[in-house]
Amino acid sequence: MNKKIFILIFVIVALSSCRNGTKNSAFQKSSRFETVLITDTLPIINLSREVLPINLIYPTDMVAIDTFLVVLQHHEEKIIKVFSMNSYKFLGEFLRKGGGPNEVIVFGRVSQWFIEEGEPKIMIQSYPNYLAVLNIRKSIEAGETVYDRKYTFEKGQKKNLFLASNSVYEINQSELMMTKDPLRSGITDNCNFFWEFYDCKTDDVKRNIVYENFTGMIDPFLKESNRLLKPDRKKAALLYSKINLIGIVDLEQASIKQIYPGGKIFNVQTELEIDNRKSYFDEGECTDQYIFALSSKGVKVSEKVNIEAAPISQLDVFDWNGNYIYKVDLGERIRIISVDNNQRYLYAVNTDDAIIRYDLSALK
Repeated sequence: MNKKIFILIFVIVALSSCRNGTKNSAFQKSSRFETVLITDTLPIINLSREVLPINLIYPTDMVAIDTFLVVLQHHEEKIIKVFSMNSYKFLGEFLRKGGGPNEVIVFGRVSQWFIEEGEPKIMIQSYPNYLAVLNIRKSIEAGETVYDRKYTFEKGQKKNLFLASNSVYEINQSELMMTKDPLRSGITDNCNFFWEFYDCKTDDVKRNIVYENFTGMIDPFLKESNRLLKPDRKKAALLYSKINLIGIVDLEQASIKQIYPGGKIFNVQTELEIDNRKSYFDEGECTDQYIFALSSKGVKVSEKVNIEAAPISQLDVFDWNGNYIYKVDLGERIRIISVDNNQRYLYAVNTDDAIIRYDLSALK
């Protein structure tokens, strides 16, 4: 399974017309992308929920995998805390900040996780040193960070690629997917590349996905988005923060679907003007079946600063074909979500730092 990571990226959005298609949506096809207009009106679903007896000060990230609930606190000396999803018992903590071989210097949110040979694992990216696969069970047993494998970026082309990237994903053990981030790195050459697929054996970029693969517009604009890698590593989703838009990317075909949940295409530059700026998708999660988008429902950014006035969070659920499947009222102001690998529960952290478990059985 895989994790979202909140980033700043340059992306270009298509401003193109559409024609009527299926009953629920309208499609416009080209050789590289489709525009999908969501016209359905879905009933609102309420999920049963319970507050878990886990008390932590300001959790900054969370991963529900196998039988483990992994909670991160980036401000603590040991960043990762692990709890049992069955008993909520505290199982251990690890991943120290520092310059040691298994310590992290700059570490954001977990961008990818998965079950490998029966073992739950998460990807740890310590910028600018390494990318590593952390074995959760072995780390709990050892009482310290245990990596099954590590990618270092000390020399060769990979050093420059890693320095210019925001997040890096493991497609397989010989291929990494790197994301250009000129804002963070200050490296502006070849900014047109969005994802670069790096071959670890040959120290070479074998293919890339450029902005023109996404749309026909010429000028890029600054965009906040949440990026999700499908567990099978064949597709990715982009949830945009300041515009009501979702992109679904076929990584093998370098094609994209632009999903407009509001049912109409809009002028992006107008949406991003200070007076009009709104908040849409704050957070994301995905499984092989669904894309879970945590929505602020288009509240104005200026109003969202006041937490008490912020709207109750909504969960919009899509499939990987771009169909709008469920609309869920979460009944809380939520800032972090994670779905377990069996899609039985959604775990969330609200604005009061309470950890809540939602029963997803109504979505099946």
